[in-house]
Amino acid sequence: MTSTQHSTPAPNVVPMRGDVPTLRDIAELGTASAVRQACRAELDAHNLSHAKAAREMGRGVSTATLSKWLRGNYEGDNAAVTARVRIWLETRREQAKHAVGGAGLDRHVEIGVTAEIETVLAYAQAGGDVVLVHGRSGAGKSHAVERYCGSHTAAYRLMMTGAVTTLAGLLARIAVAVGAGDRHGSALAAETEIVARLRDRRALLVVDEAHHLSARLLDELRCIRDLAGCGLALVGDDTLWSGLAGAPRCAQIVGRIGWRLPLGAPPDADIQDIAGGVLGRQPSSAEARLLVAAARGAGGMHALRRLLIRAWVSARGQSRDAISAADLALAAEEGGAA
Repeated sequence: MTSTQHSTPAPNVVPMRGDVPTLRDIAELGTASAVRQACRAELDAHNLSHAKAAREMGRGVSTATLSKWLRGNYEGDNAAVTARVRIWLETRREQAKHAVGGAGLDRHVEIGVTAEIETVLAYAQAGGDVVLVHGRSGAGKSHAVERYCGSHTAAYRLMMTGAVTTLAGLLARIAVAVGAGDRHGSALAAETEIVARLRDRRALLVVDEAHHLSARLLDELRCIRDLAGCGLALVGDDTLWSGLAGAPRCAQIVGRIGWRLPLGAPPDADIQDIAGGVLGRQPSSAEARLLVAAARGAGGMHALRRLLIRAWVSARGQSRDAISAADLALAAEEGGAA
């Protein structure tokens, strides 16, 4: 007589609904081994190192702790680590639901202003010259700078903020960016090391948000450029140019500017190129009016990007890949652009 055999899951194995365990799978089993399996799957699926995952998990979970916990030989509070990993998995699941990576918002690389800015930066790096790029927020400056420095050797991007108010602070930020270390006995020692790192390398210092800097600190950048023979690009809003032109201490900087690129309102072609990358088509005339209103209002291209994100999220929320005119109209209304 043949008996029917019912297979049972092996111990410590999660019966999954797909390749990666869901939080529902974990909740149903509620065991540390289930959470471990889900954690391993998440690490593998996204090529995450233990160090990066531990940083995301936050306080209480170090790289060593996570590694031992995954192997099942952690001797500390396993329940606490399991709880932190559960929260991390749930957080990543929620983030994945709202991720906009598939929206096609990287079209800045193809628009005209990016090419203009990159041309100016290339000129500064090749000739060791001083250049100035200025314009309203959302004009595409930072995107172009990041793209250029990420694809050229010896091109260093420095992001300035209102916290950079002293010579020591400025030199520390430059030193870290160019690999000159983060500890120096004096401002002179820091400057000397920075100049040594930049000299004879066809290097370029790109100072983004430079309008935050005082005249004294802007002049220090000029001194470093003169000593090192490197290129210097000052990038910021329109107050950067007015501040330079009106400050006697900055006269030597103004006199060295070999190329000044003022950026105005984004042209229709750039707006439609960015929108086309998300829409997968050219916008209609009615849609174009909404897009132009967003891009030329407060926030510039930042506002355009947010409008497109809201429209894309609206479409995805209805299980559609294509953004409709109604999605754009709703997004404009929600953002106050209508």
